[in-house]
Amino acid sequence: MNATRPVLWSGAARPYPSGSTLDQLFDEQAALRPDAPAAVHGQALLTYGELRSRSDLLADRLREAGAGPGDFVGVCGSRSLDALVALLGVLKSGAAYVPLDDGLPPERLRAMAEDTGLRVIVALDTVRRLPRGSWTLLGVSAAPPERPSVPRRSPGDAAGPAYVMFTSGSTGRPKPVVIPHRGVVRLVTSEPALSGPGPQDRVLHSCGLSSDASTIEIWAALVNGACLVLVDQPDLLSPPALEKLLRAESVTVAYLTTSVFHLVARSRPEALSGLRHVSAGGEAMSPDLARAVRTACPDTTLVNFYGPTENSVVSTAYVVREVPEDADRVPIGRPIANSTCLVRRPDGTAAAPGEEGELLVGGDGLALGYLGDPGLTAERFVTGPQAPQASQAPQAPQALKRTLYQTGDLVRVRPDGELEFVGRRDRQIKLRGHRIEIDEVEARLRAQDGVAEAAVLVAERESGEAFLTGFYTPAPGAGRDPADILAALRQWLPDQAVPARLLRLDQLPVQLNGKVDQKRLAALADRHADGAASAGQAPEVAGLQDTLAEVWHTTLAVDPGPRDDFFALGGDSLLASETVSRTLTVLGLDASLGSALVAGLLRDPTLEGWARTVAVARDGDGGHRSPSLATLRKDARLGFTLPPRRGPEPRWRDPEQVLLTGATGFLGTFLLDRLLRTTRARVHLPVRARDAEHAGRRVAAARAKYGLPPLEQVVDPGRVVCLPADLARPRLGLTDGQAAELTGCLDLVLHSAAQVNFLYPYAELRAVNVNGTREVLRLAAPRRVPVHFISTVATLAGFGTAGVRHVTEETPLDHGDHLTLGYAESKWAAEALVLDAGARGLPVSVFRPYEITGEQAGGVCNVETAICSLFKTVAETGVAPDIPLPLDFVPVDHAAAAIAHIATTDPPGRHVYHLTNPRPAAFHDVLRRMRAAGCEIRTLPYRQWVRELVRYVAEHPASATAPFVALCVDRSRGADMSVKEMYFDGTFPRLGRTNVERALAGSGLDCPPVDDALLDRYLAYFFASGYIRRPEPTATPGSPR
Repeated sequence: MNATRPVLWSGAARPYPSGSTLDQLFDEQAALRPDAPAAVHGQALLTYGELRSRSDLLADRLREAGAGPGDFVGVCGSRSLDALVALLGVLKSGAAYVPLDDGLPPERLRAMAEDTGLRVIVALDTVRRLPRGSWTLLGVSAAPPERPSVPRRSPGDAAGPAYVMFTSGSTGRPKPVVIPHRGVVRLVTSEPALSGPGPQDRVLHSCGLSSDASTIEIWAALVNGACLVLVDQPDLLSPPALEKLLRAESVTVAYLTTSVFHLVARSRPEALSGLRHVSAGGEAMSPDLARAVRTACPDTTLVNFYGPTENSVVSTAYVVREVPEDADRVPIGRPIANSTCLVRRPDGTAAAPGEEGELLVGGDGLALGYLGDPGLTAERFVTGPQAPQASQAPQAPQALKRTLYQTGDLVRVRPDGELEFVGRRDRQIKLRGHRIEIDEVEARLRAQDGVAEAAVLVAERESGEAFLTGFYTPAPGAGRDPADILAALRQWLPDQAVPARLLRLDQLPVQLNGKVDQKRLAALADRHADGAASAGQAPEVAGLQDTLAEVWHTTLAVDPGPRDDFFALGGDSLLASETVSRTLTVLGLDASLGSALVAGLLRDPTLEGWARTVAVARDGDGGHRSPSLATLRKDARLGFTLPPRRGPEPRWRDPEQVLLTGATGFLGTFLLDRLLRTTRARVHLPVRARDAEHAGRRVAAARAKYGLPPLEQVVDPGRVVCLPADLARPRLGLTDGQAAELTGCLDLVLHSAAQVNFLYPYAELRAVNVNGTREVLRLAAPRRVPVHFISTVATLAGFGTAGVRHVTEETPLDHGDHLTLGYAESKWAAEALVLDAGARGLPVSVFRPYEITGEQAGGVCNVETAICSLFKTVAETGVAPDIPLPLDFVPVDHAAAAIAHIATTDPPGRHVYHLTNPRPAAFHDVLRRMRAAGCEIRTLPYRQWVRELVRYVAEHPASATAPFVALCVDRSRGADMSVKEMYFDGTFPRLGRTNVERALAGSGLDCPPVDDALLDRYLAYFFASGYIRRPEPTATPGSPR
């Protein structure tokens, strides 16, 4: 390179489809191979044809919502098959997508949504949190229109925006970078060093939506006809689990963040041996770990790539062939095709070979700038000299070819012409009067024997004096002491550049984008600086707290302090279940401790309290007590005297005003639909929400989730009144005025709401399930409005373990002390409370449904149930228990119709109705239908199967099965069996249904039998929705997978 005049260094000028957009290239592949797999996730599969059809439908809905060219549309959630539908749907509408990974902190999500001016956000079904604000929300899935969507070429422009990716900003607010279609197309179609996957390839999808690296994963696969293989985060961060997935799914190509590459390479480099291509980028690659992979995987191409977001992910690439023993860096290579580089000194002249200089990059991958910040765009994107090898891209104007982005990264050109990353220009600090390059310290630390990965940060003492803290992970088989490593560093570095502290970690913490998480490192440094996690803790608890803090971070995506509250940090019941599952796995504890740990987390949800709970459980005293029968009966007392009867008589036969709780739940959604279609009533819906608008959105989302049309297409919207409420508070959280108005006008109450959780203890569920029921009764009491309470047959499980074999609708409720689950105990107390109110003169009835399942016509199910998770687990593992479990299925639309009919025709008189199926099936029947559908299933004795289940959940702590493991491992009270066994034939009592048959006589409402047709309909829904992966046809010898 010229030492005085800056010259652009260009990659090869290769032709590529520079005039096409990403979605147009995808559609070309979908037309060529509609039945080929586009993506798989566990048991779920999307073909190219299905992905095209679903994204076309979403594009139509987005256009109807006002999205089009020039707009930005948010996609909120995490990597999933639905996310692929959403990204393509946005592009097909002509808009650009803004990925909003729901693992990011709420304030960052809000800032991202605001800075891109979002008006529409596509919320994925599994989204955990949404940015706060007033957006139009669309779900990915919707009922198919009457006429199928017609595929059409998107109005997208190859030079126009494809997506917005955010990078860290020096102000603390992320910077939105606008990336054009052309930049990504050039990346995934013109550079052979990045593998160029084809239809024969299966590409790992491991990066979060808001991560740069996800771009190359997704589009390298979908525009080239390959199949994406999605990996769950727990599997990604567990090298044995990742290896198992890579081999099981025959993955051939992986683009990894450097941190994940290091994690695998350090403990299990052979895990990558089945791949033909592995690329890693985002941070400096460890020479030792690169060497380990080259040794373990000689037939795998390994590439170290480099690139800022502002140049469409990748600017340079280096094929790693040999790594010398004395290497302290792995080169970042040369410019990729249709890209340019320039290395210059601070004075603007070209740096000489071997001399450090700032790297500037350009070419066809250049971003369109920072959204809404022309000043910063002009500052960072500058005009450079003409490239001697210009791109052949017709869409790249001459002005663009001369524009360069100033990366702020320092590099040098090696004698062999390869670029070598030196560090960040802005990571230079002055320490005790000396200039220190932190990246140099990290590189020297990384080069030490026994060190795999390294990170260094600047900390400050109370006196204000700055000092360095180093972190490292040990190389495979190494056990070198930190003091020895510091002594070796002093041989190379000046005293002021040697870290004052050096901490050994099992692995460096990483962010969602795969880069080292500096904030978490700082938090770790603070904890170690204090000598213990918190004052007064035993050393073993303090050490345990560090481990549990990492578990919380994985689950909650935050850095917890010792006294931080799990639920205040964003935790909920599902995340509590996941946290417990991860804790059991990390510490190797028995799964039977799960319920006790959840109870402990609820009792003291601080990190230090959680550490004490886990320590006690680990040491053998982790039990938690179920409530006594006396406690349940005490809680079941009405607790207030019925006031004198006043006001107009309720018109329950032809109601004008109805209160329905639980309208966002599965049964409640269909109850609302039935009431609106068969009565003229105005229905009041108390919903857990911030305000009435939020409550309305939750009701609408539930209808969409379960395939029901929007309310405005069914009735006058004025017939539905959504009220923000909280069943755990007095008057259900309603204002005095709202409560008084309801008391004065209601004709009928249907109480369907409940907090359903099979891990929570009774004490945690009592507020909503028992006290909330009391508040519903209090609203109805003054005018004696009939209250119909939706209970569950779980309240009767204690009869079975008490030896009772038959329970009629007239049998008094009893044996609450034989129940085990907190949920069943809370519903027992609530049911007893309702019956007590009935004995005191309030007109009430109780409905005990068995297993409420999918609706009859389309099979739409609530998959967040124990029975559905059982089916999913059997399909995923290929192993089923050999158990006498009855399948007493009551389709949700039949249950809703039966309840609505009885509530408006049968005089309320403290009756109980058993909503059961007179023609049930057995568990072996569904196994037979699953096998007929192509699932390969073997059966095991129940106890042996439970061990397999526990092992599976240990490997997949975030799986849908995790919240229900307690059913199989928790022991029942009063009998030597698990909770699940309490429901087996021979233990669970036979239920009479005289009242329900009498009340439904002549109505035409007959419960359909659980026959092959119904089971097949449910399985078809599981397959079509992706809940269970559709079995692949049996391959013939030599046929492709």
